[in-house]
Amino acid sequence: MKRGNVNSKNVELFYLLFTYNQNYVLEQGNLHNLSQENGSKDFLPLGNLEKAVNEMVDQPLVEGKIEDDLVEFSDAMRTVGKVLRQAAEAKAAAQAEATEWKRKYEEERERNRNRNLHLEQKGPSLFEHEGDSIQQIQIPETCEKSQTCCGENGICSHEVLRDRERDSYPNVHNKMTRKASFKLQWCSKSKKDDQHKHDIVSFEKGNITTAERSSKQISLKWETPPQTVLILTKPNSTSVKILCAEMVRWLKEKKRLNIFVEPRVRNELLEESPYYSFAQSWSDDKDMWRLHEIVDLVVTLGGDGTVLWAASKFNGPVPPIVPFSLGSLGFMTPFYSERYKECLKSILQGPVSITLRHRLQCHVIRESPKTGFENEGPILVLNEVTIDRGISSFLTNLECYSDNSFVTTVQGDGLILSTTSGSTAYSLAAGGSMVHPQVPGILFTPICPHSLSFRPLILPEHVTLRIQVPLNSRGHAWASFDGKDRKQLAPGDALVCSMAAWPVPTACRGDSTSDFLHSIHDGLHWNLRRTQSFDGPRDF
Repeated sequence: MKRGNVNSKNVELFYLLFTYNQNYVLEQGNLHNLSQENGSKDFLPLGNLEKAVNEMVDQPLVEGKIEDDLVEFSDAMRTVGKVLRQAAEAKAAAQAEATEWKRKYEEERERNRNRNLHLEQKGPSLFEHEGDSIQQIQIPETCEKSQTCCGENGICSHEVLRDRERDSYPNVHNKMTRKASFKLQWCSKSKKDDQHKHDIVSFEKGNITTAERSSKQISLKWETPPQTVLILTKPNSTSVKILCAEMVRWLKEKKRLNIFVEPRVRNELLEESPYYSFAQSWSDDKDMWRLHEIVDLVVTLGGDGTVLWAASKFNGPVPPIVPFSLGSLGFMTPFYSERYKECLKSILQGPVSITLRHRLQCHVIRESPKTGFENEGPILVLNEVTIDRGISSFLTNLECYSDNSFVTTVQGDGLILSTTSGSTAYSLAAGGSMVHPQVPGILFTPICPHSLSFRPLILPEHVTLRIQVPLNSRGHAWASFDGKDRKQLAPGDALVCSMAAWPVPTACRGDSTSDFLHSIHDGLHWNLRRTQSFDGPRDF
């Protein structure tokens, strides 16, 4: 065989590989101008490339036996072609899947917007809770026309959130109980505040102005007395066990309330004394997910982790939570356990100021599901969802999208998507800002980014974030939800996060702002420094 024949076939195969790469670039990036600038018009279609390669390789040589290096080269090029084709098909499928998910989400949001617009055209409305859904009800015209809409303590009658009294609710032991009803009201801090100030934006003579806003605090007022209390405790703590037993006895004997506890706690109480046989519990997850139908109030004995545990028990509406501080740091636990009788008396009587803590709703979408389309969720988090590199030695490579807009690519140890309640947790340690818990928003905080210009963001609460591991990522990523339920994200998998519909109402010792400032002063010693001395140099 002549060396010239071998070199000629090598040249042809190299030309095919070059042609394939150019076509691949054109298809992936839509760079049609590249072909015009280079003057190349004879690119092979991707569908015919593999066939052309096979035909050329199968052609017999004029003389001799094909050389070993040519066989290796042809096999390698077939492999390259298949791998590139699979990558292109996988990326196209992922983009199509994301587009379809976005279309469904936009349709649902448009339906909700149209329904709200239809209700607004009928007249002002109140938000009313009925069952597990929020409904809007009409306000009489007399209330709309009234110029003195605010009652005592700055409470506006047309800004009331009601939890309407329901019919009887069977508990897990088939005993008939009636869930207490309450309403949430906007109220001013004092009677001196202007009770007629509202958040109004006006447009007059080409100028957009915002009326002066009033300082408002959400207040909970019982319409019927609460009858059922759920007590959740921190495990493996002797002091918590003693306090729990004392509190259960006091609530039963003095307040005549129905008491629910966890199965673990009920066993501990019965080991101490058979007197606590009145304490009720649940036997399986099905009963646990129905707790919101019968529980009027939740009491937590522990730290912030116990509050997170309590919130995880409710995938829908959450009863008001009274958190007592028995942990290390308590950003969400303003009440002292030593004064629990006084605190509970005040809360059971009402009204009480509350903080509505927003939650994130997360879904994991698999690129290569085991059986059909796989969607894990929804998973609700009160603090944050974290995507990190786990045990991998490579940087995480995460593509981030807000709605359908590209945000950035995270290259570093990972990313934190946090609520404002979680702004004092992991996000703070990673350099994020501290945010008041009633500010609606999503914190976008990178973990050790390999960039000098990657600063944290605070995004509005209405956006939907999609964090995707690209197909060319060197390793897997790991997602954890409030520090637990760790899930592996393979290349092509995505995590979708949005604001959940059901917040977590926690009782305040004073009001939401004073409790927040007290927590960062007491827990973090925020801006603690010695005061500048008075006897130094002066400007006058």
